[in-house]
Amino acid sequence: MSHLAGTWHLKSHHNVTAFLHKIGEDEEFIKGAEEDKPKLSISFPDHEHVVFDYDGKFGKHEEKCKFGSVCEHKSLHGRKFKSIITKESDNCMKSDIQDSAHPAHRVYELIDNELHLTSIAGDVKAVSIFTREH
Repeated sequence: MSHLAGTWHLKSHHNVTAFLHKIGEDEEFIKGAEEDKPKLSISFPDHEHVVFDYDGKFGKHEEKCKFGSVCEHKSLHGRKFKSIITKESDNCMKSDIQDSAHPAHRVYELIDNELHLTSIAGDVKAVSIFTREH
């Protein structure tokens, strides 16, 4: 089982506003995201899939993806995009967001028992740090 599995609470985020602007999110969503402190649950129902459950200001949202396959998503405010997620190790997953207008990359990595979500779009890098729920 991956060390990334569990429920995580947002502790802090850095440069998220710039990242959201870069990927084309609307102003209302960006303002709400700045104030949100979501809970993120990550589970692995089998060796081929990962499930992300988000619970925050914009409601609850679940995404199930198969490693190495194109996964279709809908952002919390309705924007559609695709990604491919890969499991690099028990401590790291990478997601390549395939949006022709706003391509981006995300890395989910366990560092010092915290989940670091690094989001990169062009020259903009954002980091969100989550602590594990006990």
